[in-house]
Amino acid sequence: MTVKIITDSGANSFDKLIAGVPHVNVPLTLTVNGHSFQDNSQLDLANFLQALKDTQAPTSSACPSIGNWLAAFQGADEIFVLTITSALSGSYSSAIQASKIYLQDHPNVRIHIFDSKSAGPQIRLIASILAILVNNHYPFDEIVELVNEQIKKTDLLFCLQELDNLANSGRISPTIAKLAKMLNLCVLGTANDQGEFEMLSRQRSTKKLYHKLVKVMIKQGYHGGRVFIDHVQCHEKATKMAAAISAAFPSAIITIANCGALCSYYAENGGLMIGFEK
Repeated sequence: MTVKIITDSGANSFDKLIAGVPHVNVPLTLTVNGHSFQDNSQLDLANFLQALKDTQAPTSSACPSIGNWLAAFQGADEIFVLTITSALSGSYSSAIQASKIYLQDHPNVRIHIFDSKSAGPQIRLIASILAILVNNHYPFDEIVELVNEQIKKTDLLFCLQELDNLANSGRISPTIAKLAKMLNLCVLGTANDQGEFEMLSRQRSTKKLYHKLVKVMIKQGYHGGRVFIDHVQCHEKATKMAAAISAAFPSAIITIANCGALCSYYAENGGLMIGFEK
């Protein structure tokens, strides 16, 4: 029996295996100045970010098509799909529609679509837990139940330096975006229980910022579990964040990675996304 984990590119995960379990990335598409960028492992991220910085024209993102999902489903008997929060993208809805179509021709296949209610590193954390369950031969229905619990037992924290795209898409006030740029503020936010962006506070970008972020993590339930830190062209900031976590929790296992195009689009240059176990 073949088991497959599928994520859309909101997970920033492009590896073909997750803990040995076959994995497929289904890309979202971003359009800048009339040019479409597929958010996959072949994307020239630096070129995309430069195009985003240079344009004055409206930009947009598009969820994977039903055809993209159908192609990803091929060749598996049990399929687990994790999508970026449905509050931000139509990816979840598209995957649901595709699964209904696919099951008409493949009635013996089992598919479950999880709305992660999150993005980036939190999705990868959930996917890694899912892979452990698969490797330990848990039954399909039990995996679904346990992963739904894990979605509640992981969390996501943002530390954003530039906010133009969030403001342009209506996720935050344009006034806040302008103030943050003018006063050199970082906006701290999280994904709430509905999977929506929720601003927590505004902080000066100083050395104390990373200790403040650790305090916010602790307040949200962090006790020293695994942490995935994704960044947008700011590896040094990610390293400082990891050091602050390690200072408070020396045994914490921390992984640092780059954001893909979609998460870079929203987190923007200098942004951090921190997924962690509660």
